[in-house]
Parts: sequence; structure tokens; C-alpha cells
Amino acid sequence: MTTQMTIQQAFEHTELWNTIGFEFIKGENGEAETALDFRPDLTNVAGTLHGGMMMTMLDNTMGIAAYTLGFDVVMTIQMETRFIRPVQAGRLRATAVTIDRTRTTAILEGRIYNEDNELIALCTSTFKGVNHK
Repeated sequence: MTTQMTIQQAFEHTELWNTIGFEFIKGENGEAETALDFRPDLTNVAGTLHGGMMMTMLDNTMGIAAYTLGFDVVMTIQMETRFIRPVQAGRLRATAVTIDRTRTTAILEGRIYNEDNELIALCTSTFKGVNHK
């Protein structure tokens, strides 16, 4: 799975992606971007976007970036997230960049921004990459 369209189609085909409502913006050269519109059904008991939703957004966005490195399959093996600001409305944008990679792993950084371009969450993650060749 190495072409952008294949990667985009694979993510957009999952039930989780569609249930949450993610939008694929781009994925190429070890980088990716996605978007999500705030919805009340994705909130926690405080009425803010649930941290698990943010982690899922980051994991998917970094996963897209990892796939663009040419792996056939990628799996998250470590993820550390810092939540910086709560979200109660608006459109979110997640970005991912590759920090480093080896033959079988990739380290990525993911960020979520609100409509005012304020940092909402920051994440680093390690992905295991597999090639079937």
C-alpha cells in the first residue's frame, strides 16, 4: 500500500473512520493531514472532545504518514500524547511528520490544531513497518 489513493481509500473504507467522521486531506512523503468537525456525541463528561477521539485522530494521521514511507502494513507500537487545550467546538486539523525511520520502524510526531491554529494536542509515536516482499 504505497500510493496516496490506495492509502486514502484504505482509511476511508474503515467503519471507525466513517463513524467518527475523519476527513483525509493529504498523505505523502512521510507526512499527512486530516480534519474532524467537533460533534457533541464525541465528548466526555465535561462536554469537551474526548481524549480518546484525539488520540484516534493522531494515530490515524500518523498511520497515514507511516504508510507513505512504503511499508505494506504499519502498526502502532508506542504512543505518547499530551493534551494542551480542551475542544468544545469547531474544526480540528491534525498533522503528522516523520522524525526518523529505520528498515522496520518509523518515529512520527502528530499535532492537532483548532480553527485558530492553536495547538490542542501533541503526540510522538513509533510504528512497526512490514513489507511482504
